[in-house]
Amino acid sequence: MKLAWYDLFRLRSATQHHIIIVAGICLPILMLLGLKRGHVETLRQDLITSPSGRQITFWSAQTGELMDREAIERLTGTLPAVDVIIPESQRVVSLAAIVDNKVHRVETATLYATRSNDPLLKQADIVSPKPGAREIIIGDGIAGQLHVRLGDAITVTVSRGGGNHTETADVECLITGVIPTQEHSASIGYVDIDLLDDFNAFGHGHRVTELGWPSGKISVPDSYASYLIFCEVGNDLTESDREYLQDRGFQLKPCTAAPPAPLGDLLSEKNRETLLIYEASTEQSIQDPASRLRISPSELSQATEADDVVLPWNLPLTIKINEVPWQVTGLSMPRRTWLREYFAEPDLSFDYDADAFTARSALLKQKLTTLKLPLAGADTIQLIINRDFLDNKQPSNTVVQKNENHVLTVPANLLAWIQAYQDRIAEYDADLNLFVPRQKPAIYDRARLYAATIDDVPNTVDALAEKGFAVMSETGRITEIQQQDQSLQLLVWVVGLGVFLFGILTVFSVLMDSTDRKRSAIGIMRVMGMSRAGVFTTILLRATVIGAAAAVLSLLCGWGLGLFLGWSSPPEYQWLHWKPVVSIHMNQFDVALVFAGAMICCGLGAIPPAWKASRLDPFDAIVEGRFR
Repeated sequence: MKLAWYDLFRLRSATQHHIIIVAGICLPILMLLGLKRGHVETLRQDLITSPSGRQITFWSAQTGELMDREAIERLTGTLPAVDVIIPESQRVVSLAAIVDNKVHRVETATLYATRSNDPLLKQADIVSPKPGAREIIIGDGIAGQLHVRLGDAITVTVSRGGGNHTETADVECLITGVIPTQEHSASIGYVDIDLLDDFNAFGHGHRVTELGWPSGKISVPDSYASYLIFCEVGNDLTESDREYLQDRGFQLKPCTAAPPAPLGDLLSEKNRETLLIYEASTEQSIQDPASRLRISPSELSQATEADDVVLPWNLPLTIKINEVPWQVTGLSMPRRTWLREYFAEPDLSFDYDADAFTARSALLKQKLTTLKLPLAGADTIQLIINRDFLDNKQPSNTVVQKNENHVLTVPANLLAWIQAYQDRIAEYDADLNLFVPRQKPAIYDRARLYAATIDDVPNTVDALAEKGFAVMSETGRITEIQQQDQSLQLLVWVVGLGVFLFGILTVFSVLMDSTDRKRSAIGIMRVMGMSRAGVFTTILLRATVIGAAAAVLSLLCGWGLGLFLGWSSPPEYQWLHWKPVVSIHMNQFDVALVFAGAMICCGLGAIPPAWKASRLDPFDAIVEGRFR
């Protein structure tokens, strides 16, 4: 063993060269492993968790459902590996801020919906607005135009209507983030989906109680269960009229003998036999509130050849006035029409342009000027009693008799609104004294979904497609990236194996050449008494020292190169700006792998030369060594 160490020291120059050669083989493997676990893995993780790679945009196609909040929560729970689903909703608003007593404005800005844990904002290190909070995240372009910064307050103005009927509402929002935009002039911002739904509700004419914004002065559309068609004998509906109504989906029902109550009580018995009455309705218009009819009566009347009068009709509403049941009946007809002559009280009916909140009855007290009409809910509307009609009545009608049929006529559109109120299609706004459309849950036709990782995107896309949604994602690119990642792993192993085999051949060649040149010395050592095992051990020990030293040298060089590549040059070192910053990460497994690889490489490469040297005949080795 001493001779082995002495021989190693004597040949230190050649040993150093061998160590450098083996270290040069091990160092590329070490750097490749460090690069894969460092820079490449960082890029891969960034790509795996990047919003753009994980984002799936989907929308309702021909078979996909329209989405409300419940549907979105249901999708979040049923779809595989979903991080968050954010409805795609937006609103154009104007923004203003007061800075140094000067008002700065952005007349047109587009606000987009966001919600907690929005990956798009996380990527920019911005915390999403709290649910429903009056907080806003603006683009850097808006921040520059308004001269504001993080923590300042700006005024958001939402408008509805147009022209001379434009209404606006303001709300003050706190800036909680400024997000970089690709184009500095882009006027975009983000608010929580709850707040944006309030903005859109105001834009659609609804009241926003949380912000104190009123309803729009737009009444709910009046709709009807059916239409009553009046004709005179000798001028009945023709066959073409009946075909026209049938083609429009109407079912024509004769009701001359039994008119809808309480219409029969209002008609005069005089000339009654010359009047024909039909009720036109569809299969669903009477039972289904959503299928009520909204066709103008004049449109039907003009489309028929008969000289008919078409009245919109809803079932009467029963109320109690002083414990007496009354039937509230909607009765409106053209101002000049022959039909009025068939009513016992022609003035009980209303014109189409009459004030909606009025009422008439031949049985009301003449001193009564207003009447409170209770609705199905807690609301009450006040009707104005039409004095022009009552002033023409005899004063004997001052007391309501309980045995009489009490009918209170109102404009047909008012009864239609009351019916819509009972069907929860409309709500009563006491401030406006108007029935306005009831606000429905927000419906979204598009949404952006973020999968947990890019690896989960293909399965999520398939699940959405099965539910009938149209889907847009980076599935093709993700598949390509996954294939590239697999190719990179294969490349590392192929290069490592190739370098490892090359190292074995290099050590084998170097030690085999060294053994051939030392044949004489090996023969002398054999003559001096060194055994075959001693010769084998001497060469194997030299190879082991070369492998260990080469491993240490490659690890030190790799550590130094890693520090240099990961070092970011200071701004004052302009001449080093060409150097990229690359992360090199070497874990314990990589260090052990390179160390073991160097030892195995040298060991395997040294076995054939050591075996050959130990099998040399001492005399032949000395003689052959003298003449080489």
